[in-house]
Amino acid sequence: MNRTQRSAWNLAAGLAFALTSAAGSLFSTPLLLRWLGAERLGAFKAITGWIGYLTFFELGLGGAIMAALAVIGQYNQAAITRMLAAGLRAYSRVTFAQIAGGIALVAALPHLISVEQVSEREIRNAGAVAILPVLLTPLLVFRALAESRQRGYLNWLLLTAQVLVTTGLSLLAARIGGGLTGQAAAFAAGQVPTLLLLAWDGIRAYHGVWTATPERTDQSTLWELSRPTFVHALTDRIGLVSDNIIIAWMLGSAAVVPFFATQQLAVLAQFVLRGFGQATWAGLADLYARGDALWVRMRLVELTGLVSGVGLAALVAIAAYNRSFVHLWVGSDAYAGEGVTLFACVNALLWAVYTLWGWALLGAGQIRLWAPFAVLSTLINIIVSVIGTATLSLVGPLLGTTSGFLLIGSWALPRALNRVFGIPPWKLWRAALAPFVWGLPLAAALRFLAAYYQPEGWLQLFSAAVVSSGVGLLLWWKFSLTSEERSNWRDRLRKVV
Repeated sequence: MNRTQRSAWNLAAGLAFALTSAAGSLFSTPLLLRWLGAERLGAFKAITGWIGYLTFFELGLGGAIMAALAVIGQYNQAAITRMLAAGLRAYSRVTFAQIAGGIALVAALPHLISVEQVSEREIRNAGAVAILPVLLTPLLVFRALAESRQRGYLNWLLLTAQVLVTTGLSLLAARIGGGLTGQAAAFAAGQVPTLLLLAWDGIRAYHGVWTATPERTDQSTLWELSRPTFVHALTDRIGLVSDNIIIAWMLGSAAVVPFFATQQLAVLAQFVLRGFGQATWAGLADLYARGDALWVRMRLVELTGLVSGVGLAALVAIAAYNRSFVHLWVGSDAYAGEGVTLFACVNALLWAVYTLWGWALLGAGQIRLWAPFAVLSTLINIIVSVIGTATLSLVGPLLGTTSGFLLIGSWALPRALNRVFGIPPWKLWRAALAPFVWGLPLAAALRFLAAYYQPEGWLQLFSAAVVSSGVGLLLWWKFSLTSEERSNWRDRLRKVV
C-alpha cells in the first residue's frame, strides 16, 4: 500500500474504533447507572482518570520510539531491531517506577475522590486491580512500532475488539454486583490481549529484537527525544483527563456523570478528528525524512483545512441537537447545559487542529520546540479550570482548556511549525479559519431550527444530525475547496478504493 492508502486504512480503523466505543457507551451507560449508581460510576471514571497519569512514568518513551523509528525509515531492518531492543530495555526500567507510583496512588485514592456511599476499601481494591496491566508496559514498544510503520490500523482494530470485551465484562460485573472492583477487573482484562497481539505482530517482523544488542547511540537518542516528548504527553494527558478529576474533587463524583454525558458526542467527534493527525503523521514523517519539505508543507496546510472543515460540519450539528441526545440517552437530568455543550464543541475542534500540528512536530523529532509552551498552556488550563469550577460549576474546566489553547497554542504551535517546515503561520490559520465563512451561518441556522424543533426519537435525531452534517460537508466541498483541490481529493479517493 502507498502512503495515501495506509493513511486511509488508519483513519478508517480509527473511525471504526470511535463508533464502536460510542455504541458501547450508549448501550452500557444507562445500564451501569442503574446497576452501579451515579456515585460509583463517577468514582470509577475518576479512578481510571488518575490511573491514566501512571503513563507519565514512561517519560515520553512511546513518542520517542515512534519518532526515532520514523527517522530511521521503514527499510533498515537491522537499525529498527536495535532501536526496538533499546526501547524494551528503557521500558523495563520505567516499569518499576510505574509499579511504585501505582502502589502510592492506590493508597491515596480515597483522599482524591469525594464519595459518600463507597468505602475506602472498595476504592483501593478497585485501584489495585486496575493497575495490573502496568506489568505489561514494556510491550508498548510494539505499539510504537506499528504506528511508525503506518500500521496504526492494526492497533485500532485490536482496540476495537478491546472495547467490545471490556464493555461486555463491565456489564457482567455490574449486573452480578461486582461494584468498583468488578469494573476495574473488566478494565484490566480487556487490555491484555491487545498488548500481547501487538507484541506477536512486531516480533514476527523483527524476530531478533529479544537478542539484539542496542548501540549506545540508540539509547542516548531515545532519552534525548523522550524528555520533550514526555512534556508533550504529560500536558496532553492533563488536558484530556484533568476535567473529570477536578469535577470529582470539587463538586463530588456524582457531578462527573452529567459532565461526561453532555460531552459524549463532542468527545466522540474530537476523537475522530484527532485521528486525522494520528493517521497521517507517519506519512508526513516519511516525506520529511526523504527531504520532501515542499510536499510536507502542502500536505500539512491541506490537512489543517480538512480537519477544520469536517470538524465544523459535525460539531455544528452536535451543538444543535445535543440536548435531545442526552435526553434520549440518559434523561434530561443528566444534561449539564448549553454552556458545557458549546465549550465542548469549541475545544473538540481546537484539540483536533492542534493535535494534527503536534503529530507533525513529533514525527519530525522536533516536539521540543513546543514542549515549554505546552507547559505554560497547561498551567493556564489548570488555574482557570479550578477558578472556573469554583465560580461557574461544570463549565469551568472547559473554559480552562479553551483559555490555554487560545492564549498560548494559537501562536506557539504555528511558530514551531514555521521553524521546522517553513510554513508561515498565517497560511495555517487561513486554512483553519476558512470554513468558518460558512460554518458560523450554518451554526446560527441550526440553532434557530433547534429552538423550535427538537427530535423526540432516535430515528428523528439521527436523521436531523445526518442531514445537518451532510449540509456542512457540502458547504465545505463547495466553498472551502478550489476546483483543483476537489480534483485532487477525487484522485485520492480513487487510489484508496
